[in-house]
Amino acid sequence: MFTTYRFDHPETDASQTLDARSYLWASLFGPLYALRLGFPVLALLILPISVAITVVAFFGFGLVDWALGSELVTVSALFAVPVAALAAQGIIVIELLRKAYLRAGWQEGY
Repeated sequence: MFTTYRFDHPETDASQTLDARSYLWASLFGPLYALRLGFPVLALLILPISVAITVVAFFGFGLVDWALGSELVTVSALFAVPVAALAAQGIIVIELLRKAYLRAGWQEGY
């Protein structure tokens, strides 16, 4: 689920690894993480995606609470929905960063 990617720059001999720690930072900081890695246009693209994930998670939690109404389900959803939203954001951001590295001329290493 959390695949590790390694990129090598063909001209500068630099390398970049996107691993489990990268997923964590991408989950928590989304656009700021892309900006930190040097992709400002991608950060602007990720911003509305992060907002959409937040809105869907908020309404998803409300829908579960309204439809089922059980205290156990509400408490479970209170923890599960944010975790799922953060995991989704992390996966989406890392995939977009992977494509951005490849478009910038970096080669995927092994």
